[in-house]
Order: sequence, then C-alpha cells, then structure tokens
Amino acid sequence: MDTMTSHPNSVNTRRLLLPYALTLIAAMTVIQAVVALTGGQITVLVAVLTALVAVGMMVWLTRNHRALNRVRFGRVIAHAIAFVTVTTSFNAHAMLRALVLGNGADGLQGVAHDLLATPWFGATLVMSSVWGVGLLIHLVGVILGRGWED
Repeated sequence: MDTMTSHPNSVNTRRLLLPYALTLIAAMTVIQAVVALTGGQITVLVAVLTALVAVGMMVWLTRNHRALNRVRFGRVIAHAIAFVTVTTSFNAHAMLRALVLGNGADGLQGVAHDLLATPWFGATLVMSSVWGVGLLIHLVGVILGRGWED
C-alpha cells in the first residue's frame, strides 16, 4: 500500500520518459533492420524514416512540454535520450559493418571507403558531431542557468 501523497504538480518521471525511450529504441531498431535489409546502405528510405522519427520526437516534446517542465532537467534528459538512441543505432551498425568489411578482400581500405566516402559518413560522424555539439550547448546552458530548464 502506498501511503505517500504526491504533490498535485508532480510528474512520474518513469511513466513520462520510459515509453519515450522505449519507442525510440524500437523505431531505431526498425530503421537499422531496414538498413540491413537494403544491403547495408543509407538510402532515401532510411533518411525519410529517420526524419519521421525526428517528427515523432517533436510531436512528443510538444505534447509533453508541460510535464517535462515539471521534471528536473526533463527537457535535457529527453534530448540526451534521443541523441544516445539515434546516434548509437547508426554508430553501432557502422561498427558491425566495419568489422565485417574489415575481414573482406579490401580490408581496412574498404572500411575507410565505406565510412568516409558513402552516406555512412553523414549518418555517423556528421550526425554525431553536430547533434553532440547541440546537446553540449543545451547541457552547458542548463548548468549556467540560462532559463532553459528549471
């Protein structure tokens, strides 16, 4: 029996953020399966699916902005969950590709070409770097108390 009374403005963080995280994990798993099924290439379909995930994140953030504002660092936590889920899915897939390609006839040159001269470059290095800078700015802004979080 729960005898604790909750504040009327309190938010169950687990109930708010866990479905968000699990949905992102499921969505990115589907996207990485599509990548694998299309020969391991980053295609227009993969880009469109990833854009749909981004739209879904924006819709979720819009619908839940009040609840997130009542969670300490709620928006930055949601930002971090999105960053880690999306970039890790592409980077882990690229790492597995590199391990497989590294054992092939082209060896390390094939791996370097695959990661640097194909759309994998944007899906891994560019996305992680640019989004990482954005997350870092968000985190530093929160630390400095620039009004982005409570």
